[in-house]
Amino acid sequence: MTMQDWASRAREVLPAGGFGNFDPSVFIREGKGSRVWDEDGREYVDYLIGSGPMLLGHGHPEVLEVVAEQLPKGMTFFANNAAGVELAEEICRAVACAEQVRFLSSGGEADMYVMRLARAFTGRDKILKFEGGYHGMSAEAQMSLAPKKLVNFPQAVPDSAGIPESLRGEMLIAPFNDVAFLKSLLAEHGHEVAGIIVEPLQRIIPPEPGFLEAVRAECDRHGIVLIFDEVVTGFRFAYGGAQEAYGVVPDVCSLGKIIGGGFPL
Repeated sequence: MTMQDWASRAREVLPAGGFGNFDPSVFIREGKGSRVWDEDGREYVDYLIGSGPMLLGHGHPEVLEVVAEQLPKGMTFFANNAAGVELAEEICRAVACAEQVRFLSSGGEADMYVMRLARAFTGRDKILKFEGGYHGMSAEAQMSLAPKKLVNFPQAVPDSAGIPESLRGEMLIAPFNDVAFLKSLLAEHGHEVAGIIVEPLQRIIPPEPGFLEAVRAECDRHGIVLIFDEVVTGFRFAYGGAQEAYGVVPDVCSLGKIIGGGFPL
């Protein structure tokens, strides 16, 4: 079957024909190293690397070896296992803010939990995020990621239908890299804010010198939990993530993608 055939079948059973915004859709058949092949036999250099996890490439011999060793022993048990303890220990050694590790199924789920954790710890309700920051697909995270109208900061703009209007009041939005606005916003609302969640490197936008340090200082000043979303930067920007590279340590961070090597944790 050709990719066009698969695209026709996909439109019948997958919303919008499946994953991605490619037109026509691309259906990948296999990958090896840095290359992937589609269902029509075309070869590509894979710069997407699975959105981050496949840093070693597809079908890396060491990965295949340990997977082949584990599969006959079982894949999931809904119980503790020694490998999970060893991985948590390594994460705690590598990541400055990590004292303990909670394993979840995705980076988006981790972001959802850390926002809830900040609320539970502080007894406050509001979360501050920065415009353009991606923190998963929860209703809270889908605010002002890519607003289709001018943003009246700090009001949140839902990025999707189905998000309750009442939730907008629990989210504050600030422009990335704007220290003056952040200070002004927290001077008014700091006592209501449970956590500030930020991508320390917002995809392709680096923090300006002093920005992350200022966010850290403002969190300390107002008793706010600082959350680094390191799903993209963790173990890639540096082994200890962006917090190692920039020298700014959050209270808690979310990790994902690369630590699973393409497998859910």
